[in-house]
Amino acid sequence: MGLHSLIFRAHSTSRYSIAALLGSIETDPRLTHIKVIAPIGSIERAIEQGLKQGSVIVAHSVMSTQLDRVKEELQTTRGRFGKDVVMIAGGPHASSRPGELLDIGFDYVAIGEGESIFREFLWHMDNDRDPTTIPGIVGQDSHVFPAPRELERVVLDKYPPFAIGLNIVGPVEVTRGCPFRCKFCATPFLTGGVVRHRGVESVTRWLKRAVREKGFERTWFLSPNALCYGGRGRKAEPEKLERLLKNVTAATGIDVFFGSFPSEVRPEFVTHELLEMVRRYVSNRTLQIGLQSGSDRILLQANRHHTVQEGVNAVEVARDAGFIPHVDMIFGLPFECQDDVDASLQMCRELVNLGAKIHAHVFMPLPGSEWENMPAGLLNTRTRQLLGELARKKKVTGSWGYQESLGRKLQRHD
Repeated sequence: MGLHSLIFRAHSTSRYSIAALLGSIETDPRLTHIKVIAPIGSIERAIEQGLKQGSVIVAHSVMSTQLDRVKEELQTTRGRFGKDVVMIAGGPHASSRPGELLDIGFDYVAIGEGESIFREFLWHMDNDRDPTTIPGIVGQDSHVFPAPRELERVVLDKYPPFAIGLNIVGPVEVTRGCPFRCKFCATPFLTGGVVRHRGVESVTRWLKRAVREKGFERTWFLSPNALCYGGRGRKAEPEKLERLLKNVTAATGIDVFFGSFPSEVRPEFVTHELLEMVRRYVSNRTLQIGLQSGSDRILLQANRHHTVQEGVNAVEVARDAGFIPHVDMIFGLPFECQDDVDASLQMCRELVNLGAKIHAHVFMPLPGSEWENMPAGLLNTRTRQLLGELARKKKVTGSWGYQESLGRKLQRHD
């Protein structure tokens, strides 16, 4: 029996990557006979039904913060179905720690960007060919694990941003890659320093289909730095950005959310002229600004390439343009001394007085980041007190306690 089913374990934290991957699969004419499902909950019944008809592949998209959950689910699946099911892992943790996922029991791991290699994997499995001949696919007998930068980069326009036929839709990734090598971030390792954009025509075409076939009324654009659209990532390209926003809103009539969570903007890109233009087209009233620390010394250590004052300026400009600034701050960063902590706490108070809200994070040593071997961040008493005070006033959002615990787990996995 050939390959009958692909069961993609869906989870709220990996829903964006699932939509893009399944979009690439459903548009490949070689794979139309494969039944593809993405259940949110238990997958056992789906596996049972699939095995009655043929081979079954179970796929997990794994973030480093999900490793314990994924390991438990893998063990449950193996305990019930053994080797009757082929299991493959992809996602950020697969790219940074492929050997670890093979060690816990996955048959195959997909390294790097998945749109191309994952559908090649399915074709190879369907035709009884060795999938480890695909660059980026490794298995139990593999001894060499490529880094994502060694693999071919995906051209976004060649693939859908979501899976319309499967009704697994989500935001549109308009930019991938980042030229800034912030030491706490794994993006440069995972997607590279070369910035790529989805073209205006591609964005418009897919959103028009989503409106027509799925009744879309709004969309979110995903980008590591929304204001860099159209360029190489180190400076804004206002004309190209306006063309994107103007064409999409005119052609589709839907509400566009741009530069709001889970995307953000870098402070040094923010200008009055740029935000006044953006404000004419977007529906979001919040703007996510990545400041990260109130200490210039720590920003320099983290390789952020902007200053604290540029962050303050960005907040004031965003406020004057009619946005509510939401400012990302990371607490417990490596190399902080008490003066740096105090500077960040004082900055939070100043930002709130300027009309901003704080989006609080705790440093986690993410695999693939330059600081992956640094100690996880811990909040001191004064930081906890301030975050609690601001939370009671509804001036701060975030899951800092949960991130503290996740950071410690990441350390234990080293």
